[in-house]
Amino acid sequence: MRENILKYRQRPIILAAMLLLAAAIACAGEVQNLYIGDLPQYICPSSTPRPTHTQPPTGQPLWPPYFTSNVSWYQVAPNFNTITAQWTGQSAGTVYLSYSGSMSSYPYYWPGSGGYLAVDIIPGPTRTGLYPITIPTTVTNATIQIYASGIPNSLRSFTVIRVYGTTWPTLTPPPGGAPGSITPTPRPTYTPWPTPTQYVRTNDYFVGDAIYTSEQPSGLRLRFRVTDIRGMSAAKPDRDGQLQSIYLWTVEMKNVGSVEYDVFPAAQMYVSTITLPTGADLDGVWGASLAAAEEAGLTPNYEATDIQPGETKTFTLAAYGPRGTARRISYALDASARDRLNPTVVPGRNIVSWINEVNTICTGEIEEP
Repeated sequence: MRENILKYRQRPIILAAMLLLAAAIACAGEVQNLYIGDLPQYICPSSTPRPTHTQPPTGQPLWPPYFTSNVSWYQVAPNFNTITAQWTGQSAGTVYLSYSGSMSSYPYYWPGSGGYLAVDIIPGPTRTGLYPITIPTTVTNATIQIYASGIPNSLRSFTVIRVYGTTWPTLTPPPGGAPGSITPTPRPTYTPWPTPTQYVRTNDYFVGDAIYTSEQPSGLRLRFRVTDIRGMSAAKPDRDGQLQSIYLWTVEMKNVGSVEYDVFPAAQMYVSTITLPTGADLDGVWGASLAAAEEAGLTPNYEATDIQPGETKTFTLAAYGPRGTARRISYALDASARDRLNPTVVPGRNIVSWINEVNTICTGEIEEP
């Protein structure tokens, strides 16, 4: 009995909406601009499988700084006047070399290289270098110095003396001992992210979540988002003297399709469940009301309108209902016809609903198509 009374109380509002909706359909002229034939799906972004993480390459080998040097022999003679300065290094920077000497007669000093010469650069991998030095026959002894700019305390000094008899030296090979490279530990091969369980809702959407309809044969496709559901006490009781509330909600609609969408929110949207002070849920149809909007301080536009492709429009609606809390807001996706499955006073069909809860199950927002 109570359910019938509730429906009766709403009948004048819904009947007026039906007449306005019929006029809107007549003006629109195209049923396809009013028709969404399926239920949109909300797919939780954080439950969407992610691609396998791309494995970065293993880093380049490391070459610890190292430098050592020597000379090929320590004597010169009438038949042997060239000495080779020799070095081995890695990550050593620039190699510098100088040589000079003394003479037994004027001018007594041989300037040799005239200072340090840059003779090699060793930026990384192990490298061995050679530099031949010819010592004039008038020089009785010479000093050769070698160092690397990237190796602290690497300077070494070698003395070469002249002998006056024929000599057959056993040449010293270039130095070694470089530690070589340190190969970084290979990065582990990433395994694919675990595939999460898909979380999908096809009705009773949460406040704040964007939901998308599939593309209709006409090219129509929409994004809906209810951003707020709230209530306030009405100033006057209902016609039966019972306390009542004003329920307000805001819905955002964006046309992400390719054709115009014709909509009449005040006729297609209503409060469908109210939680009473006792905690019980009461189902019914409490349609949008100009009087409720004005009492709530809104300046409503309850007329039918169109939403062009790429356009977004926001509507705030208000309805009177029994004292309590709005639990569910519903919307008729198909305003072109009615069927017996819906409440008899609701214009349109293919009803979807939003519950007055925020999404605590998953996070993020799916990409716009």
